[in-house]
Amino acid sequence: MEKQELVALLKKEFTTESGNIDISGLDFGNFDGCVILSGIKLKGDICQSHHSNEGHIYQSHHSNKGSISQYYHVNQCSISQHGHANRGNIDQSYQSNKGNIYQSIHLNKGDIIN
Repeated sequence: MEKQELVALLKKEFTTESGNIDISGLDFGNFDGCVILSGIKLKGDICQSHHSNEGHIYQSHHSNKGSISQYYHVNQCSISQHGHANRGNIDQSYQSNKGNIYQSIHLNKGDIIN
């Protein structure tokens, strides 16, 4: 199956009554590999929540015109965030972390509020 065929299948089989594609709740069981979700293009929002994994979560090189909102993270290791360039807001709160938090190279025209 080609990737665009998968896109067509997701649109056909997993579009909700409100017009969203919902593939939440995927359980990959004991799969030890990496699930790669890169290069997604759409006009609407990307919503991610309630991930549970024993490995890392990598997010990088996002380009968006809206806001970035991240809430309620509980982390056993470090949080690293670098190189944000965003036209909207970046909202982050309620993070519980046992490691370090690294942040650098943010291009921001608005306020930084702690």
